[in-house]
Amino acid sequence: MKKFTTLAAVALLASGHTPAVAAPAKAPPKATPKAPAAAVPLTKDQMDHAVQVFGVMSSALRSDKVPDDVKSALMSCIYSVSLGEISSHVDQLIAANPGKIDRNDPDKLLSAMAAICGYRPSEAPAAAPPAGEAPKGAAVGR
Repeated sequence: MKKFTTLAAVALLASGHTPAVAAPAKAPPKATPKAPAAAVPLTKDQMDHAVQVFGVMSSALRSDKVPDDVKSALMSCIYSVSLGEISSHVDQLIAANPGKIDRNDPDKLLSAMAAICGYRPSEAPAAAPPAGEAPKGAAVGR
């Protein structure tokens, strides 16, 4: 049987005919990305705010002081939402909370961006009891 299979393969190759299973699979055509919508001109404030948001975000992603879960929220956000939308939401958040978020404070701006991007910090660790008080559940006395 092995001899027949080898002879059949040699005969097929010699005839120039290739069996259908041996034909290389044709790669599907690559999807061409959609062309972006016509660019909408930005105001100077929109441009300045977007540049500021981008700068704070890129600095945060490179910083070793920013926790990984915050970086993850920011990266997920920038992959799924345009920078323009993020910047617009930051502007709305600042307008809705006058005096609470200072655009000139990168830490507060980063906190606003992280919140917009869905970051929710886990519960803070329990605060230490005031001096002289025993923690809850601790044995009192001897």
